[in-house]
Amino acid sequence: MGAACTSSPAGKGSLAESGMSAPHWKKAEVDFLDSLAGDYPIQEVVNRYQRKARDMKWPYRSKEAIHRKMIRMGYNIRVKAGEWVTTGGAAEILGCPGTRVEAWLRTKRNHEILEPVWRGDTRYISRLSWRRLARQRPEVLGGFDADRLFQLLEDRKLADAVALRYPRPRGDWRVRCVETGQVWPSATQAAAELHVSQSAITLAMRQERPVRVLGMQFEALREVA
Repeated sequence: MGAACTSSPAGKGSLAESGMSAPHWKKAEVDFLDSLAGDYPIQEVVNRYQRKARDMKWPYRSKEAIHRKMIRMGYNIRVKAGEWVTTGGAAEILGCPGTRVEAWLRTKRNHEILEPVWRGDTRYISRLSWRRLARQRPEVLGGFDADRLFQLLEDRKLADAVALRYPRPRGDWRVRCVETGQVWPSATQAAAELHVSQSAITLAMRQERPVRVLGMQFEALREVA
């Protein structure tokens, strides 16, 4: 019995393996990428480009090649502009740690409102969904100034209303040492005082174990919005 065929479809094999160099990008290809960048999740950009390439008889470009080209064109593939925003992009817009956005998504009500969509290994949320969160659960976005909220929501009236109504973040961000009872305003401040990383404390709290280098266990007093 013959060996199974393992070759890639024509035009889609590794250029390095074939000894061929990648064809230069044509202006029409670059212009099409430029028309997509910032408005769609990166995986959607790849899908649309590859469909267009088939129609226009352009050379096949892999996802990695498209990523590299977009970066060379000056685009951050972690989307912060356009209708879709990555969770990391939203955190950058708001000026908060990405873990805070991830914490919002762990709350069932927030998750149902935001309806995050996976594209590859990246999660995206539409601005429509962010605006829905601001209307239905504005307290979640408390503590951010109106200008940052406007950058995320792209609705000035809504951003101003949320910032005015909720000038401070909701919930209790304090952490307490189980052994000593000492309380800090946040894991970040506890970490700074104890000379460890903030992630060491938060990870230990999630895993309900002591911070190894300190031999101390912490608990969160925070109510998740």
